[in-house]
Amino acid sequence: MNYAYEACNRQGEHFQGQIEAGSRQEAAHKIRRQGLWITSLQEVMAKSPHAGPISHLRRLFTGREISPAQTACFCRQMAVLLTAGMPVHEALKSLLAGGGQGSYGQLLARLYQNVLKGRALSAAMEEESGSFSPQVIRLVEAGEQGGSLEAIFNRLADFLEQSVKAKEKMKSILLYPAIIAITALVVLIFMTLFILPTFASLLANLQSELPLATKLLLQLSAFLQERGQLLCVLSLPCLGILYIISQLPQIRFICARLLLSLPFMGRLAQHTAWSLVLGTLALLIEQGIVLHEALKMAAKTAGNPYLEQEILQVQAKVEQGSSLMKALSPCPFFPPMLQEMLEAGEQSGQLETMLNKAAAFCQVLAENESARLQALAEPAAIFAVGGLVFFMVMAVIMPLLNTMDALTM
Repeated sequence: MNYAYEACNRQGEHFQGQIEAGSRQEAAHKIRRQGLWITSLQEVMAKSPHAGPISHLRRLFTGREISPAQTACFCRQMAVLLTAGMPVHEALKSLLAGGGQGSYGQLLARLYQNVLKGRALSAAMEEESGSFSPQVIRLVEAGEQGGSLEAIFNRLADFLEQSVKAKEKMKSILLYPAIIAITALVVLIFMTLFILPTFASLLANLQSELPLATKLLLQLSAFLQERGQLLCVLSLPCLGILYIISQLPQIRFICARLLLSLPFMGRLAQHTAWSLVLGTLALLIEQGIVLHEALKMAAKTAGNPYLEQEILQVQAKVEQGSSLMKALSPCPFFPPMLQEMLEAGEQSGQLETMLNKAAAFCQVLAENESARLQALAEPAAIFAVGGLVFFMVMAVIMPLLNTMDALTM
């Protein structure tokens, strides 16, 4: 059972939180052992500690209680407060008092309570695996052991902010074609259902032979008018089935492989993924984590199931004694220009430095590819929508013009 409590210590500081215990007496005993005086103790109904509709939906679809942007913000704030000389529990208390709300505020409260119990911050974060990735937790633990926690949080904040920026840029590039495609579909349905039927009887009575495009549009219009409601009813379960299928590991793997093979979008996805993987790998190695373990953790940041599996194969080879460059060479979609850079880093004993440079280079390539795609997307989308509208207009007007020409002759 869970019990919500309010308490204070000898200095008059007030605390509140939840504690798990078999009975009310046991809960009170646990709280008193922390040196706290109880002012309120109530049993709460058993429910998820991540309650709240927004938090629940986020965990349902992403497996995370807080967003990556909030994780980056947490690391940045902790870095600032720890650099200012605050102890960890005081820094968490300051963040909590500074307006942490919703699922983020609940997370801060749980971290604060666990740290007050004497647990290390990394151990408290490990209990929040839905919010913090294993890489972040492992780095915080390394920072605690090395006495450089504020430096770790600074590096984590820099890296996570860069990761969020890269992923948001990828989403924005994908969003524009999606909006244009939806607009084109709406235009097609509107003209087929509302514009074309006004000309249908006129076109059907024309003596001349109708063009193939006109026949197809008339048949499509008739079909949508007769079966449109049925299509709307069936569309929801079909979309649900497609979503379920798209979440199958085999399908995700195939789609991830195809994405990397696309002419323009593929290069952007490759450079973005390698920037994240190499940057994470450098950060882990800098904190003394062995290479094969760092590779296993860095693979999860690729954001692409196909690349993740390839990197795990590289990790297996490295664990068996192979050099990183030798293991990476046969890896598909690994940028060839990085091979000599990483090989030089291995031979000189400065692998983490070269990994950082390689990650920065991939980031520059991704930004260049992103700018190129954004420059091409707008005219291509306008041309596509304009071509669709032109095709539909000409399919209606051409039979009329042909008939008028026949009458004037």
